[in-house]
Amino acid sequence: MAKKRKRKKNKKSSKKIYIVAVLIIILFSCFFINFNKNDGKLISGKFLDNIPLTLPPTITLTPSPTLIPTATPVPLIGYCLNVPVIMYHHIQPDAEAVAKEQKALNVDTSAFDNQMGYLVSSGYSPISAQQLIDALVNHTGLPPKSIVITLDDGYSDNYTYAFPILKKYNIVANMGIITGLVGGANYVTWDQIKEMSNSGLIYPVNHTWSHYSITQSSDKARYEVATAKQQLQDYTGRVVDTFIYPYGAINSSAIAVLEQEGIRGAFSEISGHWQCDSFIMALHRTRIGNSSLSNYGL
Repeated sequence: MAKKRKRKKNKKSSKKIYIVAVLIIILFSCFFINFNKNDGKLISGKFLDNIPLTLPPTITLTPSPTLIPTATPVPLIGYCLNVPVIMYHHIQPDAEAVAKEQKALNVDTSAFDNQMGYLVSSGYSPISAQQLIDALVNHTGLPPKSIVITLDDGYSDNYTYAFPILKKYNIVANMGIITGLVGGANYVTWDQIKEMSNSGLIYPVNHTWSHYSITQSSDKARYEVATAKQQLQDYTGRVVDTFIYPYGAINSSAIAVLEQEGIRGAFSEISGHWQCDSFIMALHRTRIGNSSLSNYGL
């Protein structure tokens, strides 16, 4: 009887161990799934090199709109400044955007006008990307309520609709230009880029030659970054040492290429208003939609 009771006890213990083991596996699996949802974003101050390397070099972008910025688990290490960087693509009447199938990346002209007016009335000081990067590198201050405005890709509607509104409010903005597409359908021309740059309101930013994800081939990535940089400098007469990642895709290889090509700071699509010198090659930005800027923490 004693041996029988012992066998039963051993069976119960084994069953408990098995249940505990299964629970541990399930919990680990959930953690692993949630961990990978970060898609290579900054975690604990380090980059993960697991960003997919198969992003197609296409200009048809259809990201899911993010209307409200969410917190990111990036620690504020080093010299940091609270400077929102807000991100736009197309600026045109929504009806035009719908007709061109560009609605996902569009902010209506009236909404953009209201947003720029809000920045002025709320005392914001729009600055260039270079000013932000200089401040982080040199550990200096910036005007109160500084903000950086970015316009990605260099669409022709930025010249047609956004530029007049920026002039109306005397607001500085930064245009990420895909130099290989300049002058093509739906893109600004070099003459328009020169006009905007000479106005003192628009600062050109390197966005590669063909909107190539520079997390891929290093030789191709270097060509894309170096060619765009040289073209922008030749046509505008400005030093262009800032960068916007196509698709927001980043890894350590991409950062190495940028540093080799003399890029001093780069902008990601990681959400957040704080910028630090510790992640100067992955500065944070907030995607903007048609809502009031107060809805984005501004």
